Amino acid sequence: MLQLPLIAALFLACGVVAFALWLWRRLQRQRYLPGSRVAALMGAGALASVFAHFVEKWAIHYAGVSLTQAGAASLLAMLLFCAPLEEALKVATVWPLYVARRLLTGRIGALYAVMAAAGFAAAEVLLFTYSEGSTWLSLLRVAFAAPAHLFFAGAWGFMLGGGGRDRFFWIAWFGATLLHGVYDHIVFGRGPSLLVVVLPMLALMAVGVFLLLRDRGAIPSDRMTSFSLFEAPSSTVRGAVASRGRRLMLHWIVMGAFVNLGMTLCFLAVAVFLGHRYGVDFSQAEAAGFEGILPVALLGGALLAAFPVSAYLIARASRAVSVLEPAWATGASIFAVIALFSVTEPTALVIAMGVAPVGFTLACAGAWFGLERT
Repeated sequence: MLQLPLIAALFLACGVVAFALWLWRRLQRQRYLPGSRVAALMGAGALASVFAHFVEKWAIHYAGVSLTQAGAASLLAMLLFCAPLEEALKVATVWPLYVARRLLTGRIGALYAVMAAAGFAAAEVLLFTYSEGSTWLSLLRVAFAAPAHLFFAGAWGFMLGGGGRDRFFWIAWFGATLLHGVYDHIVFGRGPSLLVVVLPMLALMAVGVFLLLRDRGAIPSDRMTSFSLFEAPSSTVRGAVASRGRRLMLHWIVMGAFVNLGMTLCFLAVAVFLGHRYGVDFSQAEAAGFEGILPVALLGGALLAAFPVSAYLIARASRAVSVLEPAWATGASIFAVIALFSVTEPTALVIAMGVAPVGFTLACAGAWFGLERT
């Protein structure tokens, strides 16, 4: 008799496939991806997932490492072996179509990669849940892991599209592989309370899907009205990220990095003060159960809130006309924090690497509202 978590895993796997098919129908206007090719990509992705599962299981057992336990060994195994293997197998399913010049645009390339990743993720849901004893925790972990397969595959798949962007494919692939490895380590290798950390990353992925769906070339004209409220004029966006023929204000970048670090410390201090005032036990952050959700959420929320506030302040103080200075300042402070945590606190390093893309995005958003507009 099937256990309830395994039955739920079946529904989850079907949901992943259903979402990919919905996305395919949503973007399907010019019949550039027939249904037979969709089925072939998903099937190839599922076979790649089965292959990756057994290879990883054998290799990890041979090395004496557990991916579901916290530690430097499991992090390195995920970053240097599991994540590259999985992303390489997904690339292998799409590469023949790239060689055959079927990837005419970035959107088509992303869609091809997402179809393969959907098959990969659906198979992983079933294999991991079954191999881990069909527990609700294992189901929760793969539920968090499945969207990342689609998102990161879509990122490097977009670079395989036309327009000459394929020359940057390997940069996108290495970046996606690194972030996917960190994400998977948090999901599979850390306590369940740290799953809270990946919620902002999931939100950022959802924003990426929304931006893909709202593209004027992918949405029928009768549906453009509902999306027009979220459209930003392209000239405005370009102006916000362009230097406009002027030099970068390096002194504001340096000052902005210190402002970001100082604001981060202030927000974390406030979070710790409020936590102690209301009886939050921060020592439970790495607990084996879910009792660490509140302290992790409190610290993570304070950390993320510091990014847009500091970027807004530095944009207002410098009278910036683009987000470049606040963005560079945020990047410098993130790099400094990661370098510091790499030799002092491995757990904090993982969290910092996980929230870095979200923090950078929030900083750009905060700087956007603080720009000097004429």
